[in-house]
Amino acid sequence: MVVVALDRLGRSLAGIVRTVETLRERRIMLRSLREGIDYSTPVGRMVAGIFASLAGYERELIHERAAVARQAARARGKRTGRPRVLTADRVRLAQRMREAGEPPVSVICTALKVARSTLYRALGDVERDTTELTAVC
Repeated sequence: MVVVALDRLGRSLAGIVRTVETLRERRIMLRSLREGIDYSTPVGRMVAGIFASLAGYERELIHERAAVARQAARARGKRTGRPRVLTADRVRLAQRMREAGEPPVSVICTALKVARSTLYRALGDVERDTTELTAVC
């Protein structure tokens, strides 16, 4: 079997190693074009292990850098991730509608154009914030 690169065999070092071992057990020889590795030789298997380790290390570094960047953005007051659908004003509106008891939850969701789970999550956050404030006071 010929692959373009080792990283095409799995998402992690362990996944790549498992795939290579499974292929070897089934007597399927593997060749990687980018790295020029032939798994049918002992030297090829050793070099492949080294490259796979380096690829795993590089992936970990990328994850660490991304986490540090997200943390720095939060420290600067920037939100990371997907923007919230419900603003604070819309959450207060939903809370007033819910407390009035008139419309069912499905009507509130339709009016605000959000999913039921989004509404419940937002209302739950408001209730938790209120509970925490009450406990502190």
